[in-house]
Amino acid sequence: MSASVLAMVSCNEWHAQISTEVFRDGSCLRTVTTADEDCITADPVYDYYSMAVANDDSLKQNDSIRNSILSARFGRVEEMSVHPALQIFGEPVRSEAVLDKRFKWFYTDYTFTETFAGWQDNFNIPLTDYVTADEASFWFTGYPELTKGRTGEEIADFTSKLQEKMENWFYASAWDIYFNTIAHFYDDIKNPPVDCKTFLGSRDSIIRIAFDRGVDFFDDQRDELVDEYFKSDVFVKLDLTEDKYDIYSDTLYYRSLGMSGLQCDYKLSMPGRIIDAGYGTISDDGSIEYRFDGGFMIPGDYTITASSRCVNVWAFLLSGLVLIVAVGSFFIKR
Repeated sequence: MSASVLAMVSCNEWHAQISTEVFRDGSCLRTVTTADEDCITADPVYDYYSMAVANDDSLKQNDSIRNSILSARFGRVEEMSVHPALQIFGEPVRSEAVLDKRFKWFYTDYTFTETFAGWQDNFNIPLTDYVTADEASFWFTGYPELTKGRTGEEIADFTSKLQEKMENWFYASAWDIYFNTIAHFYDDIKNPPVDCKTFLGSRDSIIRIAFDRGVDFFDDQRDELVDEYFKSDVFVKLDLTEDKYDIYSDTLYYRSLGMSGLQCDYKLSMPGRIIDAGYGTISDDGSIEYRFDGGFMIPGDYTITASSRCVNVWAFLLSGLVLIVAVGSFFIKR
């Protein structure tokens, strides 16, 4: 069953780099770079161009790959939320960005927060049917640190049990895609033994039986179980490898489990000196680098946040001038 799960989730991958530069006036520049053109949107607000990039493999072939680049400057960080740059199988990867600017005379604090919308509504079988919300977040993002303070043996025991729970959820989700694909084309089935509603209602019962028997979803065992349960072979006779069925099931997959195929490097540049990088790492050039994968959004919303501080040089100069005038006026008066 584990092998089946791995086969299911190791399909297409999209690689991208997201760069967000925040300026002192509250505006920002968003740039997205990727070699996988189908994972970017066609929003006209972005300037689009491509660039040839050589890599080791392409050099051997005396050729190069091309990166697609989207770039746009927004007057306010909040405007960026209206224009998603990434998409997965046609579904935009949405986020809400906010910049909190706090003026404190001698310096100004900036806090940038971007929350990417969770993908959990795309699953008919909730993760929380198999794991807790914290366990799901830990599995996909590493936070919260549920293994902190545990011994190596305890960590191994915890993660192995969690892996089993997660594989069970992936397995159940594969069955859900199977059931919903057949239900979508139910009119293609001649003389079905049950109506469509009853068929869909049998999903959980069949999943439980499949768990108990260790049925491999990707071989004849699946068909044998469905035949046995409904006492009919009409569902098995439906050739799910035919294009229209295959395309529809792929659509269901990519809009749910396929989200884990998005791999991103997220780089954030803030005005002034970084005082809090959140989950990120401050690089040599002063920017913050985050690990951001599509799987981070499977259990729910995922937030990237950072704070920085800018010194207001003019405030020091003005304060010094006021002090000089005040002291000078005292002596002039005397």
